Amino acid sequence: MSNNNPDTSMPNGMDPEELKIHQSAVRHTEVEGWTPELPETNRVAALLDGVDAETQRAIEHFLYEEVQVLDDLEWGKWLDFLSDDLLYWAPVQEERYARERRENRIKKFGTSVYFEENKIQMKQRVDRLLTNMAWGEELPSRARHVISNIRVTKGLREGEYIVKSNFYDYRSNGQRYHDSVTGERTDIIVKDENSTWGFLVKERCVLFDMAMILNKNLSLFY
Repeated sequence: MSNNNPDTSMPNGMDPEELKIHQSAVRHTEVEGWTPELPETNRVAALLDGVDAETQRAIEHFLYEEVQVLDDLEWGKWLDFLSDDLLYWAPVQEERYARERRENRIKKFGTSVYFEENKIQMKQRVDRLLTNMAWGEELPSRARHVISNIRVTKGLREGEYIVKSNFYDYRSNGQRYHDSVTGERTDIIVKDENSTWGFLVKERCVLFDMAMILNKNLSLFY
């Protein structure tokens, strides 16, 4: 007699926690849109399966074009990379001893931020720079934006992607001053047929590596 129940047998050597995850995955295989929690050994393969190589390359190219526009000081053109419902923010990380440490070093909202801005506010910043009267950028900085380790996964909605990348930004201003900043960006990038590049940045969370930023200002875009 055939058995209609899903096969929950496992290879030898799998511990009880991995068995529990596997059985749960088997039970929910037919549920549309449900992604099982994966053992660590299978997580990389699942991420690679989620986004095809063509999309990965297109998003990488989109991000490279974005930083080139910033390096060329084409701030008005840079706004075209941003969605109208943009959230652009940089939370402050908590530095605590282990006995005082919370589960996460940052929270989504309700924490201190270096900046938290929308598209309208970003345009105001750009417009101010274009007046040539923004004292922090007059003379304008010579900046170089470097991004690497771009990791793309599918978002919650169709045509939406979660993109993590590491960045190194170097700035030289005047004859003597220079600084740099490093960190990680987490972007929500969405497909958009009306965009020149086929994508738009809907959200960008900038996580600086420094516990205390000693740069004279954060007038650059990250």
